[in-house]
Amino acid sequence: METHVFDLRGPYALFRKPYAPVSPVSFPVPPPPMVMGMIGAICGYGRDEYLDRIGWDEVEIGVGLQRRVQRLRTGINLLNTKQGEFFSTDPNRIQIPHEFLKRVHLRLYVANGRPEMMEDLGNHLKNDTTTYNISLGLEQCLADFEHVATTQAEPVDGEVSTQTAIPQSKVSRIEYEEDNRYGNYRVPHRMRPGRQVTSYSQIVVEETASPTTVHTNQAFQVGEDVVLFH
Repeated sequence: METHVFDLRGPYALFRKPYAPVSPVSFPVPPPPMVMGMIGAICGYGRDEYLDRIGWDEVEIGVGLQRRVQRLRTGINLLNTKQGEFFSTDPNRIQIPHEFLKRVHLRLYVANGRPEMMEDLGNHLKNDTTTYNISLGLEQCLADFEHVATTQAEPVDGEVSTQTAIPQSKVSRIEYEEDNRYGNYRVPHRMRPGRQVTSYSQIVVEETASPTTVHTNQAFQVGEDVVLFH
């Protein structure tokens, strides 16, 4: 199947975990619904239409780390915009701890979306254009993208090595290495129009960006990379 491959880079990112709304902390990689939002920004699809135009229940998304995960924890001053004064030493401000990722470099793989979306995304990537700014979670965390390839994804199985996030439902075994750093996360998997999450998935991420060996019959060879799609 045709697959668009592109890199995202940014100085900071915050892929907010939904179960930590008061003091935001970040997933190490964006879950599929966040990637769909990035695709919608590139293609210029509106907030209420991008999921349908992408094909939310059929699109395949893979996310790989190209650089180790680095975290920065800092406080951010927030204002009560309903009551506070914007330009004063105002008692209605509050400092909230945030966890950001630093020096982010991701590789995204997009396949099996609606034909119109795949054509739109391919044209934007090849021409180095985007309709709206791409953000890495928060609107302050802007990103640059770079087209890597548009190629075919070919099925592979058995023992393979991958740098993508690993959906546990798609592997029979993961070969954990002693010196590597792994995180196990429950992430939103699919979201329907109306922004209602319909399913979650359990993923494993090797956070030093080292390849991980897995046993699976659901991997794909995309160029030189082995990809596990969500």
